[in-house]
Amino acid sequence: MANSPVQIVLNSNDFIEALENNGGGSFKDFFAGSDSEFVEHRENLQHQLNEIKNMQMVNSFAKVSFAKVNLKQAALAKSHRPTTQLFKKDVAPVVGAGDLGELFVELTPEIIDTLRFKVGQAEPETRYKEKNGKIEPSPSRLRSEVGAIQEITPYTASDKRKFSAKEAVEWLSKPQTGGAYIIELFESIPLRKDWDLLNVYKFELFQSFITGLENLGKGILVSRITSGDGSALIYGIKIEKSNALPVFQFFSASSSNNKSEEKKEIDLDLERHNSLLNFLGNHPLVKKITLPPIVTQSATVSDVWKKGDSYEVPGVHMDEAYPKICIVDGGVSNIYGDWIEDRWGLISPADKNENHGTFIAGLAILGQTLNGKAICREIDGCRIIDLDILPKADRYDTYFSKAMEFFSELENAVQELKARTGVRIFNFSLNIEEHVSTSGYSLPAQILDKIAEENDVIFVISAGNTHPRDMRKEWPEDHFDALKTLASSRNDVIKKPAESCRNISVTALNPPDMDGIVPYALSNYSCRGPGLRVGLKPDLAHVGGSGTAHPTLGHGLLSLNTEGSVVDGCGTSYAAPNVAKTLASLDHNIEGMVSRETLIALGIHHAVLPESLNDKSLRNVTKDLVGFGIPNGSEQILNGDPSAITLVFANRAISGHKMSFKFSWPPSLVQNGKCLGHAKLTIVSTPKFDYKYGSEFVRINIDAALRQMQKNGKYLGRLNAIYTPDEGDGSLYEKDLIEHSFKWSPVKVYEKTFPRGVGPTTEWKLDVEYLARDGVTIPKGGVPFTAILTISDPTKEKPVFNDMRQMLQSLGVKAVDIKTAARIVPRV
Repeated sequence: MANSPVQIVLNSNDFIEALENNGGGSFKDFFAGSDSEFVEHRENLQHQLNEIKNMQMVNSFAKVSFAKVNLKQAALAKSHRPTTQLFKKDVAPVVGAGDLGELFVELTPEIIDTLRFKVGQAEPETRYKEKNGKIEPSPSRLRSEVGAIQEITPYTASDKRKFSAKEAVEWLSKPQTGGAYIIELFESIPLRKDWDLLNVYKFELFQSFITGLENLGKGILVSRITSGDGSALIYGIKIEKSNALPVFQFFSASSSNNKSEEKKEIDLDLERHNSLLNFLGNHPLVKKITLPPIVTQSATVSDVWKKGDSYEVPGVHMDEAYPKICIVDGGVSNIYGDWIEDRWGLISPADKNENHGTFIAGLAILGQTLNGKAICREIDGCRIIDLDILPKADRYDTYFSKAMEFFSELENAVQELKARTGVRIFNFSLNIEEHVSTSGYSLPAQILDKIAEENDVIFVISAGNTHPRDMRKEWPEDHFDALKTLASSRNDVIKKPAESCRNISVTALNPPDMDGIVPYALSNYSCRGPGLRVGLKPDLAHVGGSGTAHPTLGHGLLSLNTEGSVVDGCGTSYAAPNVAKTLASLDHNIEGMVSRETLIALGIHHAVLPESLNDKSLRNVTKDLVGFGIPNGSEQILNGDPSAITLVFANRAISGHKMSFKFSWPPSLVQNGKCLGHAKLTIVSTPKFDYKYGSEFVRINIDAALRQMQKNGKYLGRLNAIYTPDEGDGSLYEKDLIEHSFKWSPVKVYEKTFPRGVGPTTEWKLDVEYLARDGVTIPKGGVPFTAILTISDPTKEKPVFNDMRQMLQSLGVKAVDIKTAARIVPRV
C-alpha cells in the first residue's frame, strides 16, 4: 500500500470565525451564608492595609512600596481576580506575580486609604437571586473581589533573599560566577533626563536607590542583563577592588568579549557584602536577590570506556544535502573533517575540552552505523556547526567576567551562525549549577526562551544527570518496585535550564539488548520532572546509555573520542542529540521554512511511550520521567500509514476569533452510526511570556479540542489530556487544570481510543481557541500555533487515509504533502 504523508491544510484561514462571546456569569460569593465571617475578613484586610501604610511612613527610602495579595485557591481563575473594583490599573496596579495566586501590587499611602475605604463598602450580607428555579448567591463584584483575597501582606527583605552574606561571598569567589549578584527590580529605572516627568514618590524611589548604591563606596558596578518586551527587570551588581566611582549601566549593552579588557578582582570583604545586601533587602524597589548560576557540561556518569581502535570517519558527499545541528559546548574535534561546516571560534585551543562535544557530534554523524536503528533512528550524515563557547572551568573568567556574559555571547553566536549556515536546531547539553537558595523559573531558561523565539530556532536541552551518590537502583521489571525506587530517590529533579518553555528537554533511557537492563526504561542517572507548574517537563526521552556498565558492551552507547577511537558513554547529554537529529531531519526534509511550532509539534505528536513505562500503575509518574515519550524517526513521522491520516493546521490565533474545522468521521471507522478508532491532537503555540508574573508568566492560553455533534446540535469534547487521572471529575480548581490538563502550557496533547464507538452523529469539528490573562490582549500579529490531528485505525486495516482525502476534497479543503507545501503556502 502507498504511504500516507502528513497533510498540511493550506486554506486553514477559511475556518477562522468569530469567537462566541457568552458573556460573564454571575460573580462568586466566597462567603455565601457566612456573613459574620465576611465582616471579620473585611476588617482584617483593612487592618493589613493599615499595617503596610505604617511601614511606608517610616521607610527612609520612599513612601511607595509593593505588597503581596494572596488569593484563595478557589479564586485563582481569571474571572475572580480582584482587579475590577480594587486593584485597578489607575489606582493600585498589579505589577507582577509570584507563586500561583500571588499578585504584587504597587501602593502609596493615599492609595491605601482609598483601598481601605473601598473594602469597607462591600455589602456585609449575602444577596440572593432566583435562577432556573433555584435560589443562588448574587453578590456585587466588590464583595466577590474582597472575598477572593486571602490576605494582603508587605513585601519584605525575607521575600527577596534566601542566603546569608557569608554564603554569598563563598559562592561569588568561584570564578565561573562572574562575581555579581543577580537583582530583579519591580520597575525599570528611567533615563535621568526623564526624571522631571516622575511624581514625587517615584522620584524618591529611584533617587534613593542610586544614592544608596553610591554610598556603599568605590568599585560598585551595576549593569542591565535582560531587555525586551516581557523580560524581567534583571541587573547585575558587583563589588570590585577598584578606586573607580560607582558605574551604572541601566540599559543593556551587547557583549564584545574583549579579552584584553582589564579584569578587576572581586572584593570579597564580608562587611561590604553585608552592607550591600541589607540595603537591597530594605529598599522597596528591589524584588529579588539571587546568586549567579554556573554553566557546566552535563557531566557523564563515568569516564568513557575505550571499545576499539581508531575509526575512519566517512567523508561528506558533496552532491548530497544533510540536516544541520549546532552543538553548543566546549568544542568539537577536527576528526570529523568536512562534516564540520562552521565554527564560532571563541575558545583558544589550549582552553578547550572537546571530549563532550565530540561524542555528541559522533552520534549525529554516524550514530546509526555505530549503534543500530533501535538506538539511532535517523540515517547517518549530519552537518555540524561547532559553537565552542564553554572554556575549561579554570579559564572561564578569562572569557566571561561580567554577570551572565556567557549568555550574551550565546545570543550573538546563535544570531550570526544561523545567518551564516541556516542552522535552526541547537544541541544544548549544558546544565546550570545554581546556589541552593535559588528557586523559580531560571534566568538562563528565560534567556534561552528569548533567543529561541527571536531567532526562530530550537534548543534541545539535556535534563541533567544526578550526582553519582544519588543514582537510583537500576529500573526493575516489577512496576511496584519501580515506584518504590522513585519514592526513595533524592536530588534527581531536572537541572536548569531544562525547564525552558520555548525549547525541548530530554531525559535518558536505557539501551535495548543489554543483559539485566530493562530496555528503554529511565536510566538510573537521568534527572526527572516535574519542572515548574507550567507544562510538562521533560518533553521527550531518548537512549542515553546505561548507567551500569556491561562487562563487554560497556554503557551500550557508542561514539568517537577526540582521537577518533570508538568509545562508549552514558548521560542525558548523549540522549539529547538523537532528538536534535530528528528535529533537524524534519526541518531538512520539508521544503522551505518550517515554523518552530510545527517542528516541535511533529516531534511530540509522534512520540511513543516506551513499553517499560506504558502501564496504568505508572501513569502518575511516567509524565515526569519521559514527558511525551520517544519520538519516531523523521521518515516514519512524515510518511505515515494508510490506516491513518494526519492533518496539520499552521496558523495564528487572532483577537476575537477562533479556528473551527468541521468534518465527517472517516466512513470506514463508522459502525451503526457510531465512530470508532483512535484520535490524537497536539497543539504547540508561541504565546506571550512576561516573566514579571512568576508562575503566571504565560499570558495567553491557546487550546484545541476535538468535538462531536450531539442530537441537539451542540458539540461535545471527546478527547482527554494525556496522563489525565481516571478518578475525579477533571477537577474544578485552576491548579488542577494546570497540573493535569496542560492549561497555560504552550504544548498540549490530547487523545482517546473509541473501541466501541461514540455517537450519535458522524459530524465533528476541531476548534482552536484562546484565553488571555486578566488585563492581557492578543498581539496585533496574533499568536502562532500548529495543531496536528491524527485519526487512525488501531487494527491498521481500514483505509482511513483515502476515506479522509475524499471527504476533504468534497468539502473544498486544500491539503497537500507537508514536505512540499512551502511551494504553495507561506506558513508551514
